[in-house]
Amino acid sequence: MKKIREDLYTWSQFNEEKQLDFNGLYLKSEHKTIFIDPPPMSEADLQEVEFLGKPHRIYLTNKHHTRASATYRERWGSHIFIHDDDAPLMEIPVDGTFSDGELVDGEFEAIRIPDAKTPGECAFYWKKNGVLIVGDAMIGKPEGSLSMLPDEKFKDPQRARQGLSVLRGLDFEKLLVGDGFSIFSNAKLALTEFLNRVQGL
Repeated sequence: MKKIREDLYTWSQFNEEKQLDFNGLYLKSEHKTIFIDPPPMSEADLQEVEFLGKPHRIYLTNKHHTRASATYRERWGSHIFIHDDDAPLMEIPVDGTFSDGELVDGEFEAIRIPDAKTPGECAFYWKKNGVLIVGDAMIGKPEGSLSMLPDEKFKDPQRARQGLSVLRGLDFEKLLVGDGFSIFSNAKLALTEFLNRVQGL
């Protein structure tokens, strides 16, 4: 795992088909730890998690980012949570749901992104640490900038682009993506430039 800060780590699995890294996050909130969108881990990373503290919950940004969640639930007893609107679409059982605007684990604001790839697509905003986490709403490609999945992934691509406006106005320094390259500094500027471009502003 790569350490971003004392309470935030990331790891990746390269996907040959997409030619992108699939990224997972390990976060510490107060005295608990969580995963977000976790792909498979190396044995060394599994041992590091057990040293740092096993995740009590796994939060998913959308139904397609289940990844290795069921494996970790079996290994550590972690409970899997997803947005209310994606819960009926899941191919594995989930242990709970969250709603738009809910402060999950007391620190991470769930922000549903309308007209996205799935009805419950959401971002997590860690305001106190200036971190925004996204799943399939955007991808980090090319490195240092943002893009979207191909138009055919969305029911209405134009509405999907406009739906990202819910992320405007948030104050953050780091933008952590589920797919591709995360942006670790000046991320708000990168997001603003991306939104202005795709929304024709």
